[in-house]
Amino acid sequence: MSNFTYKGNPPAAIDYPNAQVVTDENQGQLRGLWWKNKVDLSRPFTLKFYIYMASTNPSDAADGLTFTLQNDEDQVDAKKGSVAVGTNGESLGAYGNLRGMVNQGGTNDDKLQSAKDFYNDPDKSHYIHNALSLEFDPYLNNDFSDGFQLPGNSANDIGSHIAFTIPDADHINVHNSLYTEWDAGINHYSGNQNWFNNPPSDADTYLYPYPGKNDGYGATPAPNMVGKSSGTGKYRARWEPVIYTWTPKGDGTGSATATFGYPTASQNTGGFKQLSVTSPSVNIKDKFGPDQKAYWGMTGSTGEKSLISAISATDVPGSPGVSKLAADLTRLGQQGLRISKADGGKVVSKNDSGALMPDDHSLSSEELMNALPYNAEFTGDDGNKYPVFRNKIYDANVGDVFLYRADIYNYYDSIFNDKNPDIGNHWYDVHVRDELPSQLKLLDGSSDVDLFFKDIPPIKKGTTSPTPMSHGFKAALVSDKLDKGKNAVINTVSATGSNFADKTPVESSEVQVIPNGKRPQRPSFYINNKMQNTSQNMTDWSDTLNNVKDSDNINYRIPLYNYSQVPLDNGQYTFHLPSIKNDDPNNLHLQYEGQDIPYDPNDNSTGLHFTMSDDEVLQDDGSTYTNSKKIVIKGLPTLDPYSTKNITANVTLGNNKGKVFASTPKLSGQANGDSTTLYYYGQKEIYNLNAGSVQIEPKSFEYGTHSFLKPNSYLLPMDTYTFDDAGKPVRTTPWINPRVGYQAFSLKDTRKASDRKEFKVSLSQASDNSRSVAGQLQNANIIGTDNSPFQLVFFDGKGTKYPLTPGNNDNIPVYSSGDDLPDLKSVDWNEKLGLKLNVRKTPDAPASGHQDYGATLNWTINTTDTP
Repeated sequence: MSNFTYKGNPPAAIDYPNAQVVTDENQGQLRGLWWKNKVDLSRPFTLKFYIYMASTNPSDAADGLTFTLQNDEDQVDAKKGSVAVGTNGESLGAYGNLRGMVNQGGTNDDKLQSAKDFYNDPDKSHYIHNALSLEFDPYLNNDFSDGFQLPGNSANDIGSHIAFTIPDADHINVHNSLYTEWDAGINHYSGNQNWFNNPPSDADTYLYPYPGKNDGYGATPAPNMVGKSSGTGKYRARWEPVIYTWTPKGDGTGSATATFGYPTASQNTGGFKQLSVTSPSVNIKDKFGPDQKAYWGMTGSTGEKSLISAISATDVPGSPGVSKLAADLTRLGQQGLRISKADGGKVVSKNDSGALMPDDHSLSSEELMNALPYNAEFTGDDGNKYPVFRNKIYDANVGDVFLYRADIYNYYDSIFNDKNPDIGNHWYDVHVRDELPSQLKLLDGSSDVDLFFKDIPPIKKGTTSPTPMSHGFKAALVSDKLDKGKNAVINTVSATGSNFADKTPVESSEVQVIPNGKRPQRPSFYINNKMQNTSQNMTDWSDTLNNVKDSDNINYRIPLYNYSQVPLDNGQYTFHLPSIKNDDPNNLHLQYEGQDIPYDPNDNSTGLHFTMSDDEVLQDDGSTYTNSKKIVIKGLPTLDPYSTKNITANVTLGNNKGKVFASTPKLSGQANGDSTTLYYYGQKEIYNLNAGSVQIEPKSFEYGTHSFLKPNSYLLPMDTYTFDDAGKPVRTTPWINPRVGYQAFSLKDTRKASDRKEFKVSLSQASDNSRSVAGQLQNANIIGTDNSPFQLVFFDGKGTKYPLTPGNNDNIPVYSSGDDLPDLKSVDWNEKLGLKLNVRKTPDAPASGHQDYGATLNWTINTTDTP
């Protein structure tokens, strides 16, 4: 039980694995045990555990246990974690003191308020805040905590019960169950109608507040909860199972359900039938805090009476793990395997027009994984069948490319309950990591693998669908020098994910690669060429560019990685461009390792230079793109073993043709003094050309200068602006009337009428104001941060509000064209539709002085073609 934290002396251990005593057979005990990691309540989970309750006199045992979710930040030890406890006795270690003075005079509201005041007084009552509890209570305190909480008469013969409770002052009651004076109790919930079908006698008169019909009010009787601590037979104490399931909902609320006992009654103490209860729905953020996380654990207590109580086998149902296998793509290609990029990757014959060698660098790991399932086999040129994936690969050559696959599985737990085996948890935010040994490198020259799985749901063993989730990565054998004492290159992957337990890595079995010791005869290269459209302020790199317009400015990066022991001489690198502005080579700037590459129109130079010529390039659809620009970089220095040399380029495009231009660059050269030319191909470069576009010209909104601001109010814009070529603001004239209407943005559609399709405009707020127009907001406080008194909110005109958060990429829909697709369109907003400035209640706006606030907005046009 080292994973739990607690306050005071450690709980006593007993002779059971993973078991802990919460209370022993002594009076006046109080204890809380909390798992050291919080659970994320925005995600569902299932937990199973056992409880043990025993006494020499079960009918007089008290007081009981709770399973509690809580985020009581005032009861946290900085070194340990949560040490939360409530009050002992009938409060079960979770609730506050319910035996305070209740005002016997006045109205029922007065009585209830006096009980709440006492309950909330830290000098008189102590409870766990921000909590939801499931209580296992063998003793009916019908004068205080449990008054009127059981169906039927409150003096029910079966006083022991289970129920959910919310241990705060808003969920207590006052009652006169003994007809002597009014006392305080805590509301119990089971999520059924049993209490209302048989309400306690006089509860409608002597219980306040009386619950509503749909509250799921009342405890559930739980006979024989406590067993005999000695002896044998039907009534001996046993470990009783509890399955606790938390379910968040889309509206920000969540609720819990729990079963108590085995499905087969004979396995339970005294033969009671399995019980099931459901909690009320709670607002997760309101109850547990904005991060929606909570500690979970058990509380227990005794008062004037006692019992032995313990928990055991706390566990997260499910059996997650990871397996690893590898395929020698180079060897498989030599044996006859071919892969096509069609349909996301598939095995094809050698004669297929799209057939590629499996180690072709243009094939992505995803395409290979799609083509080659876990148990894939193929028939080689020699007529023999070969498995694709193995855990041991023999006779590998330096330079061979391997596809490693990691299969993540998360099986349901079938051990706990054979009749209902589908008990399991999702495995969230799973990282599969592999630190490659020195003999292996990823094709970009790195060694660290981190594959990410957002959610691994539980599945049944032996099922054909769904199957374990898989990712793959490609790596090359770059050396055959083995580690001391090893006869193979050995590595594994490990997986970690978010659950209740420690994030101890789950290790896969080993994969072994056994080199043949032969020196390679040719170099091996990986060319991970990428592009970037700076005219679109693109920061990421890609082999596909969308909405490429005439005169766009494009950056290239071209790393030439030689992952072999053999150098390449007389290297040339060839690539194509759809156009160059004015057909002028001065609009193309090339560098090799930071050194400018000069243009040589006559190709006379023997040193580093480039040439440019017109060329025709066959496209994927069978058409020919004419007058593209063929660029050949010649005179490359020797590309040494195990080195990466970088080519960079910047080009201003000219007038493009058609809709798509695609080409694949290549590196060529010789090795080992042989005159044979070797070829290596990079990633296919795809330009989705813009045959016209939809352009937006948004206004800037001014919300004015104010000396007084009313909290929880919304401000309309006072004026709008555009900016001239120098970046100076130009006020809209005449001044706008925001309540009547004003132009928010205009749209210009230059697409051909036949090509026009509907589009949408969405809005988000940038993380800061560093890219505001002409630096207008550089010194302004950012609207919408946690410490800002303001937040922008979009009103959709139908009553729905969408707050904007800096850097959150909200992409709030603000306009949809439908079939209305004119050349020019003015989009107007008004007091019901548009962007308003919310004056928050907290933090307060500045009381004095002058401060500027601003927000930089990102407008995005999404068409049905390409965003």
